[in-house]
Amino acid sequence: MTLRAFLPTDAWVRWLLVPAVAFIALAGNTSYLADFWHHLARGRAIIEGGRLLDHDIFTCTVAGQPFQDVNWLSQIVYYHLFELGGLALVRVVNAAIVALTLFWLVALCKRVSDSLPVSLGIGIAVFLGLWDVLTIRPQTFSLLLFVAMYDVLGRSERRPGLLVVPPLLMALWANLHGAFPAGLMLLGCWWLAALWVALAERTATHCRRARRLGLCLAAAILATLANPYGWGIYLYVAQTSNLAAARGIDEWLRPEFNQLIGLAYFVSLPIVVGLVVVAWKKKTALPTVRELLLVCCFLPLACGSVRMVAWWLLAMAPFLARRIALLWPATDNSTTLKPNRGASISVVALGLAMVFSLPGLQRFNPLMRLRPIDPTTAQVHDAQEFLAGHLDAGRVFSRFEWGEYVSWAGHPRLKVFLDGRIEIYPDAVWQAYADVTCGQPNWQAVLDDYHIDALLLDVNYHRWTGLLPQVEQSPHWQRRHQVGNAVVFVRGEALAQK
Repeated sequence: MTLRAFLPTDAWVRWLLVPAVAFIALAGNTSYLADFWHHLARGRAIIEGGRLLDHDIFTCTVAGQPFQDVNWLSQIVYYHLFELGGLALVRVVNAAIVALTLFWLVALCKRVSDSLPVSLGIGIAVFLGLWDVLTIRPQTFSLLLFVAMYDVLGRSERRPGLLVVPPLLMALWANLHGAFPAGLMLLGCWWLAALWVALAERTATHCRRARRLGLCLAAAILATLANPYGWGIYLYVAQTSNLAAARGIDEWLRPEFNQLIGLAYFVSLPIVVGLVVVAWKKKTALPTVRELLLVCCFLPLACGSVRMVAWWLLAMAPFLARRIALLWPATDNSTTLKPNRGASISVVALGLAMVFSLPGLQRFNPLMRLRPIDPTTAQVHDAQEFLAGHLDAGRVFSRFEWGEYVSWAGHPRLKVFLDGRIEIYPDAVWQAYADVTCGQPNWQAVLDDYHIDALLLDVNYHRWTGLLPQVEQSPHWQRRHQVGNAVVFVRGEALAQK
């Protein structure tokens, strides 16, 4: 056997392409993390306090407000990673989890379709569709667990013993992120489909399958109660989702064509419908009951919220792969392709690009130069440092996305008006935040009522909302510091030089 026999084939490239591209794109992504810093701040509080943080300690508006921290385990993981290697390590681990998720999804599509080229195409489409939500936050764990659950359920048809895994996944999921009901919905679709078949066929095998899945679903539901809040976690998750949508948070609104994830959603709809219609006309590759249940279950959710589109895309990926491979079969020689020089060069190039996406090596990676560095985090940090250095203690109004970083870096000296935990704020506080942000006539009165000492404003955003022109004209506020788009205004009486 020659050395050539061990060289990569085209199949290697197909397996590696999607996870490699995802890792490279995310490991070097410097965009401001709008939904990360408050998780990191809570992780620190949990570790330092030795107990869960179930009340607010970061704001001046709802201090002491109780809440359920459904992401507590993710926050601990993030804080330990941050302590070990800073934000760079957190980015790399997050990128690796996303890469693993997409690799697993491609493998799942390959298993159900027996076509690696089709699975590769589906993987690329899903990655592009998910791009808008692929940031560092606990949802990353949910994406991985969803694909894992899907794969385990599929494999359990031949290996029933695997049905012990879903309850274990759900017990973990319920402590990592509030999207755990998506796993129960997936499991419920499998059980209802098996029950339908059992009632139609009435064979011992099908009845046994339905019974096992029913017991698995019941055990999985009970497993989700292995969390600090018991049944209350379901009410809290539902309340959070409804409140975020009612308050117009972007990712909880309906998908639109001007979003990449929205475009992926709208493109997927005619493809799914078209494949079903073609299957019925050809009388072959007809959708299974389970596939129809998945459509009926996840489509309504995706219609109402950008954030729910992620589950729709993941749930439909194996369906699309199988349908496309059955309706338009193509020769797939991926398992017998011979090693070749082009594949070797591609694999080496992808591998090197991944290696040079790691912290400390990124400056040598030409791909990193294609995306300009986002200076927002550094600018907010600089502004926060100014406030911490010039105020003995202070109450700060800012965008709630920026308030998360101030909560992390400025606690306990600085208290924020609002951060990303939308669910803990009463309507009155949310309306007060909106009034100030939009520069309404009562904006100064609101800041006076809450004794706000400093404003950390986004020049572009708050000029667009109308607040910045109002502040610039006000005699009550002094511009004291600016770096990039981050500008600090301080009340004259609040400033205490050290």
